[in-house]
Amino acid sequence: MKGFKSIISITIYLFFTVGFLGILRAVILQIKTGTTCPKVQEIPVCYVVFACFIIALISHVTKKRNYLYFISIGFALLVATTATIMHIKGDFVCPKTLIKGTPKCYYAVALLSSLIILKILHLRDIEKDFNLNPKS
Repeated sequence: MKGFKSIISITIYLFFTVGFLGILRAVILQIKTGTTCPKVQEIPVCYVVFACFIIALISHVTKKRNYLYFISIGFALLVATTATIMHIKGDFVCPKTLIKGTPKCYYAVALLSSLIILKILHLRDIEKDFNLNPKS
């Protein structure tokens, strides 16, 4: 069981790394150009999503306040899903990847959904460990 939990945790960290690199690039471009991210009430959305990643990562590392993990990643997923829907409808254009030209918001939805699923599996595995090894 511990091996499976470790693999899930490492995968979560790997996905966080990929997500951080992606959102950090958007934040840096936003700082340089001021036009990369859409704004809500004059606040660039990429700043908010970046903050969500930081909160969720801290929650995962400290293994405390899992609800913050789910709220943060859930909010980022809501933003990515909204961007994807708007992209499909033609109301918004998601930046595209250089290699295949796939909209990045599609990847964001997949990454964030995976982070939620992996955290659920991670927590269930921890619960199983507690139930299998009761303290005497």
